[in-house]
Amino acid sequence: MELVRTEAETGLISLSEEAPLDGPSWLKDLQKTARAEFQALGLPNRRVEEWKYTDLKTAMKVAFKPAEQGEVTKTQLNDLLGAELAELSTYALVFVDGQLNEELSDLSLGDDVEVLSLKAALDGDVSWVKPIGSVQQNPRDAVQALNLIMMQGGAALKIAERAEVNKPIHLIFVSSTAGESSIASRLFFDIGAGANVEFIESHLSLHGQASQSNIVTEVLVGDWAKVRHVKFNEDHNESLHLSNVIGKLGKGSDYNLFQATLDGGVTRNQVEIRYDGDEAKADISGVALLSGKSHADLTLVMDHAGLSCESRELFKTVLDDEGRAVFQGKVIVQPGAQKTDGVMMSKALLLSDSGEFDSKPELEIYADDVLCGHGATTGQIDDELLFYLKARGIADADARALLIQAFVGEALELIENDTLRDYVIGRTIAWYEKA
Repeated sequence: MELVRTEAETGLISLSEEAPLDGPSWLKDLQKTARAEFQALGLPNRRVEEWKYTDLKTAMKVAFKPAEQGEVTKTQLNDLLGAELAELSTYALVFVDGQLNEELSDLSLGDDVEVLSLKAALDGDVSWVKPIGSVQQNPRDAVQALNLIMMQGGAALKIAERAEVNKPIHLIFVSSTAGESSIASRLFFDIGAGANVEFIESHLSLHGQASQSNIVTEVLVGDWAKVRHVKFNEDHNESLHLSNVIGKLGKGSDYNLFQATLDGGVTRNQVEIRYDGDEAKADISGVALLSGKSHADLTLVMDHAGLSCESRELFKTVLDDEGRAVFQGKVIVQPGAQKTDGVMMSKALLLSDSGEFDSKPELEIYADDVLCGHGATTGQIDDELLFYLKARGIADADARALLIQAFVGEALELIENDTLRDYVIGRTIAWYEKA
């Protein structure tokens, strides 16, 4: 039986067939397979269990054409970032419409860090980038397959063994197109054994236009390496933001990913972490603040294959108006992965009667000496606490803001960078004042 294609699917298939398969032969083979996968799967819909609450086939009406390379000045970039982020001491890697912009970027990261644009890495057939497109253990879904076919740019970073990167590396994605456009980017991080590095990731729009973003980040974390990654996005209310983080953790490694989502149209942050080595730790956390008709989906899989590994997941969501949030978390403990310690929690605070929170935590355990648990809560602002604050002279709006800040505070404390934590707290306050 022939599949019925939507307008968006027809457009995406046409664009994927036109996309040039550039690069070494191993990549072309992956892209040919991905093209066949996408044409067979189509856009995910509610009949696909992992996409039950985020029907992309319905949400995506049309396929935007790939963005053409635009121009962004340093002044425009600083204005978009705001004073707090612009003045933060970092190594900035700026991507304009998906392409690494060397003029705006700080490429003097020292001998311990190698940075290549994705095009340069693939054109040169650099040996250490060959895991691109094959880091994940699970079969590719349609969104990952589409990214592999359509990727316009991105970057590959190699951190040397035992490197201590003295400043955060700030990955700044800027959409410069005035009209509707799409961007497909891919990041590849090869973190050497014993290295210590921090990433910040920001997504900005120069003209505030609706866009379609498809970003895949592949991370190989070496033995005993420590990685901190904070992602922040605040998109247009008609934008589509699809993100995949796919990681493999070596022995004794420590990986921390924090994601902050403020409004936007439809946002899906998907995370797949595989514990390949023993005694590895990962903390995948975040906050989502959603108003209007914003929809944010956090789907993650923590796949424990090593001994004595630890996973922590904590997500806080605040919903106003008709905002909708989805949390799907799965902890898998493979046979033999004894002494696994996993805790997963999602909590939502509803500020209106029209908001919706869907939570589906799962444990899939094939070992007998483990400590794993999950939980989910949904509620409204406590009237007694609100009365307590107002009785002490605090205005109603200020009292509600304090309670919201306290609610998300437990998750925000997981951001180790003090300046960045204060920035996210400030954006939280600004969101409530705007909502």
